[in-house]
Amino acid sequence: MPSDEQIRTRLRAWVLTKATGLSAADLTDRTPLFEERHLRSVHLPELLLLLERLRASPIDVEDLRPGDFRDIRTMVARFGGAQVTP
Repeated sequence: MPSDEQIRTRLRAWVLTKATGLSAADLTDRTPLFEERHLRSVHLPELLLLLERLRASPIDVEDLRPGDFRDIRTMVARFGGAQVTP
């Protein structure tokens, strides 16, 4: 399983391929991705699949909360390796 830092790096790379009007220099771990419309709701299913692949564990959509996808920092904290139970 990738470390939280590896997950962060992969998320950043993915966001940069999907985000509109966002450069690598402007993307931080606290950049509001959906709020600032860098990502749109159409990106959410692909983002969920990416997170599931990275953590090697399914995400129960019933447990999702508002704000889980706010920024990279939040996603790593919510879905990163430290949060996965065997």
